[in-house]
Amino acid sequence: MKNFLTHLLKNTQDRRKRGFTLIELLIVIGILGILVVAVLLTLNPAEAQRKARDNVRINDMSKLHAVVQQYLDNGGAAVASPALGWLSTAAGGTPSLNCNNTGWIPLNVCSYISALPDDPMVGQSRACAGPGVSPGCNNGVAAPQPMRYRVCMDAGGNFVVDVRQESQSNLTRVTNDFPGQQPDSWAEVRSLNTIAVPPAPCGAN
Repeated sequence: MKNFLTHLLKNTQDRRKRGFTLIELLIVIGILGILVVAVLLTLNPAEAQRKARDNVRINDMSKLHAVVQQYLDNGGAAVASPALGWLSTAAGGTPSLNCNNTGWIPLNVCSYISALPDDPMVGQSRACAGPGVSPGCNNGVAAPQPMRYRVCMDAGGNFVVDVRQESQSNLTRVTNDFPGQQPDSWAEVRSLNTIAVPPAPCGAN
């Protein structure tokens, strides 16, 4: 037994002196490479970032819906929006997030929110989730669209809040929200969820 342990200790010491062989190193590097690729494919950090931004957009959509509804419920005057609605920012532009009527939504909503939200990409053009219909979001097939928020309102106080979605995995948020949407390029929520079609001023993009 003593001889066996002595022999084992000697082999271990010899290996420490000799180090790893080239083949052993190549095998270890190959295994590590496979693990790294598998982790990257599983995590997909770019897609994870798209989904995170989409979740921010959906939360902001709910927040804007509540703010505008409170404004109207408390006697705020309805204001008809222009042809394309009120847009948080044009492509490459800088939005005004003021909660008074100088912000991108020209309603005084400071009693309900301290600053208006804007899309995380602040108007940058990106491929966005859509049903493959042009114009609008077409999953990168059509021209990328400005990532921004939109609110449309008619003189009667009916309104729609729209946001884009980047991740194709969130397509159902865009296509399965309301019938008669014009077009299916936005995730949206409507005043009291009772409007059959969006207010007339809302444009396509």
